[in-house]
Amino acid sequence: MSKEVITSAILITASVIAAVAFVNAILPSIYELSHSYNSVARNMEDQFKTDLDIIFIYPNGTNNVSVWIKNIGSSEIPLEQIKYCDIFLSNSENFCNPDFEAEAKPSWRYKLVNGEDDIWSHGETVELTIEPDFIMNGKCQLSFFLYNGVSVSDTFST
Repeated sequence: MSKEVITSAILITASVIAAVAFVNAILPSIYELSHSYNSVARNMEDQFKTDLDIIFIYPNGTNNVSVWIKNIGSSEIPLEQIKYCDIFLSNSENFCNPDFEAEAKPSWRYKLVNGEDDIWSHGETVELTIEPDFIMNGKCQLSFFLYNGVSVSDTFST
C-alpha cells in the first residue's frame, strides 16, 4: 500500500512540474505573438489615417521642380520623419530618386508652408523643392512615398 502512495505522489509531482514547464514555455510565446499583432494593428491604423494630395506641381525651368502636398488625412506627421520619405521623378528617358538635402544633385528639401510647429497636421501643406540630375522635358511622373508606405503620384509637363 505504501508503495502505491509513493508512486502516486511521484506521478503527481511529475505532472505538476510538467504542467509548470509547459505554461512557462507557452506564455512568453503568446505574449510575443500578441505584441506582434498590436504592432501590426498600430501600423495599419497609421496607414489608414494617413492621406496626401498633390495640390500643385511647378517646374522651374528644366532644372528643378516645386511641389505642394497637402495632408488630407487625420494622421499628424512629425516633420522629423519627412527625411525618411522617398521621391521618384522620371520622364520617358530618365529617372532619379533624389536624396534628402544632399549636397549634389539629385536632391530635395521641404518647408512647411502654413504650419508653425514640428507637425504636419491635417490641412497643412508642405512645399518640396526637387533638383533632379537630368534635364526635365516633356511629360514627367512624380511619386512621393511617406515613411509608412502611403504614397501619392501625379504627372506634369515641362
